[in-house]
Amino acid sequence: MTRDKKRKAEIREAQRSTGHRYVRLAREMTAAARLPAGTFRLSELLAECATLPPADIEWGFPDEYAPAVFESRLIGRAVPYGTVLELAGALAQQGPGARITVESMSPLSQAIVVCRERRFQLLLSQNMVNELCRKAGCDGSPDCWALTRCPRHLAECDTNALVSMARNWGNGRRDEFEHDPERLGGSREADLLIRAAVAGGSFERVRAVLLDACFGDPNLYDDMYLDASVALAMQHALEREKLRLYEVAHAEAKRIREATGACTTCGVSLMGWNPGVPPQLCFTCAPPPPAEHLSPAFSWLAAQPDADQE
Repeated sequence: MTRDKKRKAEIREAQRSTGHRYVRLAREMTAAARLPAGTFRLSELLAECATLPPADIEWGFPDEYAPAVFESRLIGRAVPYGTVLELAGALAQQGPGARITVESMSPLSQAIVVCRERRFQLLLSQNMVNELCRKAGCDGSPDCWALTRCPRHLAECDTNALVSMARNWGNGRRDEFEHDPERLGGSREADLLIRAAVAGGSFERVRAVLLDACFGDPNLYDDMYLDASVALAMQHALEREKLRLYEVAHAEAKRIREATGACTTCGVSLMGWNPGVPPQLCFTCAPPPPAEHLSPAFSWLAAQPDADQE
């Protein structure tokens, strides 16, 4: 039987067993055949979870603390049912067709899997999944849902990625504390984003987007808040956070310059700090600034100088 005839016979067999249309099955089976080794779809893993019987594993600790597991052919190890279901919840937006690749494996301990750049630690001795830093090989975790890298690798993100994270985190922060201006600022997550932006010379752009997402457009405060005292509180909170983030950025730039000592490209001594230049580079060696994509209503913020800016 030729390869083409064998493929058609497999599709017809799948059609008889599933009742699905031939064209759909042909497309799905062709795509599955092209997946790299160690890659499978979420639907396949869920099918294993739903149909395979429990496996007997010697954990080395009392059975009452052990999770119920099954032997997964796709992952290559015994995996807790609960871990698979938690992974399915984390990938709910991607749907059952999400492609998963096994990055690494530690028997009876963990499996690291990747789906669309997202990395997950599947714990094999308990029903748990942790989302990891998207840096390959890193076992750290982001500080919150809006960040894609751990603090150690956040500065490796480009400006667009930092802007996206700042917008997502700021919108979430505003949803939570919009009626409590004093709590909108002063967060560790904002500080991490600002420090990462300083390293890449994109401080002003990232700060502007972050403040816009957290506080909204100050020109609309009088219309948004009927109580003038609330509008004034929002304005004061915005200005305080704007200055505080500048101080965080200034301290980070100073730390980087002291650690570097001289321009990493030409070796010239580093003096002062320009927020649009990576602090490890002199002005001459700095790359061109990224294009600005700020909303017209809020672009004034990035252009305003800070009172204590050098």
